[in-house]
Amino acid sequence: MLSEYLNHLSQERGYSPNTLEAYERDILEFLNYHEPLRPQMIQINRRDVNRYLAELRNRRNATTSILRKISSIKGFYQYLQVKGMLRDNPLALLELPKRRKTLPKVLSVGEMARLLTSDALSAQDKVIVELLYACGLRVSELVDLRVRVIDMGGGYIRVMGKGGKERLIPLGEVSLAVIQQYLADTSLKGDDPLLVNVEGRGLLKEPINRREIWQRVRNMRGIIGRDVSPHTFRHSFATHLLENGADLRVVQELLGHSDISTTQIYTQISKRHVKQVHRNVFDQPLDEPSDR
Repeated sequence: MLSEYLNHLSQERGYSPNTLEAYERDILEFLNYHEPLRPQMIQINRRDVNRYLAELRNRRNATTSILRKISSIKGFYQYLQVKGMLRDNPLALLELPKRRKTLPKVLSVGEMARLLTSDALSAQDKVIVELLYACGLRVSELVDLRVRVIDMGGGYIRVMGKGGKERLIPLGEVSLAVIQQYLADTSLKGDDPLLVNVEGRGLLKEPINRREIWQRVRNMRGIIGRDVSPHTFRHSFATHLLENGADLRVVQELLGHSDISTTQIYTQISKRHVKQVHRNVFDQPLDEPSDR
């Protein structure tokens, strides 16, 4: 039944393979935990669910991880209920732990400039940073890119986001130059993956995966002196746009958010920036006027 549910998410909701893999992992972990006591998933009750939640806390799972796991499992049991395999959903009225609201970490414009101009980055690394920062891509979107989605003449990139929603993102002159040089060096074209591993003598290997992107980005902390993740660049992209007067709806469209409330968190970061600028000017003592 799990395979049918995952197929439903893929066909009806357009979930990406990475998302489906995460759902499958969360649901199987839940079912395997209860298997010794409840061999059949329809026998699981509310007490079993509470016991599993307690176990997740004992393992010191982060609140965000617990929320994600329960969301995956809850959706699966709702599906079973709709299909008539389950009368009562043991997770229907479950009270989830409250998500701790934290502002996303962002890099300053100066930090981004230092990173993008660093000689320590390879040509491919610069493409990765440009697309994560100057286009605000998710890692899943980045690794799925094909050369054909880049319109060098028109100056934009076509991205397939969550739920199979397509969006067009402008490419600036710097991004275009970096990508053009990279493509010239690798001879990639058409339906080739944009990011591939390269071995000796320039021979191309398999496409780069999500894990490799994360590791490469983490290694960049030596350049800017602080921890950084792929999503840090996406957060910085949105924040810098708002700080420079971009409309919230435009930022929503560029990020591929279906709900503008998701985008609104970046307005809080922008407000913090405004306050800091105000303090820098008006919290300093004014100079006495000169008699000259």
